[in-house]
Amino acid sequence: MENQKQGHFALFRSLLSKDWASDTAKLSLFIRLIGQAQYKPKTVDFDGVEWDLQPGQLVTKISILARKLKDSQGNEKTSKQVRDMLEFFAKEKMITFAGNRHGTLITVINYTDYQGDFEVTKKVSNEVTNEASQGAASEVAEVTKLVTKEVEQSKKLLEQENKNITQTREAEVPEVEKLTPRQKGTNPRARKTNPRAEVPEFDRDRFKQTWNTKARRLGMPTIRSITTTTENGIKRLWSSYLKQCKELGKEPRPIDDILNGYVEHGYQPTQWALGNNPDGTIYGIDTAFRQEKIDQILGAGG
Repeated sequence: MENQKQGHFALFRSLLSKDWASDTAKLSLFIRLIGQAQYKPKTVDFDGVEWDLQPGQLVTKISILARKLKDSQGNEKTSKQVRDMLEFFAKEKMITFAGNRHGTLITVINYTDYQGDFEVTKKVSNEVTNEASQGAASEVAEVTKLVTKEVEQSKKLLEQENKNITQTREAEVPEVEKLTPRQKGTNPRARKTNPRAEVPEFDRDRFKQTWNTKARRLGMPTIRSITTTTENGIKRLWSSYLKQCKELGKEPRPIDDILNGYVEHGYQPTQWALGNNPDGTIYGIDTAFRQEKIDQILGAGG
């Protein structure tokens, strides 16, 4: 009865045949990620912050995951060991993850696909059991066909909904607020009269190289791509910089000079960010682009 209350999720048998699955810690961690991931959109409160989670996403802390992974002697994994496993899953394109001081957002890639297939199995099983108990076993094939069609339609609707939510998030404007000002004609961003509405094109490869060079030197996490979270941080920096230029009557410099100068010379991580904290967590690029850090560096003339 308790299992029924907590629900269940799909797990491919082929997962057990993977070479990495012989590492019991990795297998246990990945199963836990799938099990804790949301199966439908939901807003949760974690560490005093609201997180809008989509199917396949969960928010936690690496230190919490480490406490959940114990060996037969009750010894916990370290935060570094868990981070290394997450990095492995990310390299294998099984997950993506990004964190800050409030939590780590983890996304299980392709979660919707195989959990959607599982919903077909679950619904068919329920229908077959009910129909057979009523003496209608001959209709099993028809039930299977109808349920499969229903779930496939639901998956398409869910995927479209997720796409719309993602596009709205990337604009950093709630969907309702995004449309209404445009209809009213009062939103300067909608009229494209706001110079801070968009970030100019910048050399993304140069930016990644600048960060990774500094990260390797200081032992911070490197990046393979510029995530939406990082892009939002870049928007904050560029917007704050233009505002400062306007207040000081200065002509803005090229965006590549600002971004790379900020990373290379402006941002200096604290010892806390470098792992000298109770969890031993080493913070990455998103910490460098928090608004309070941007204000601190620009305010100091960095």
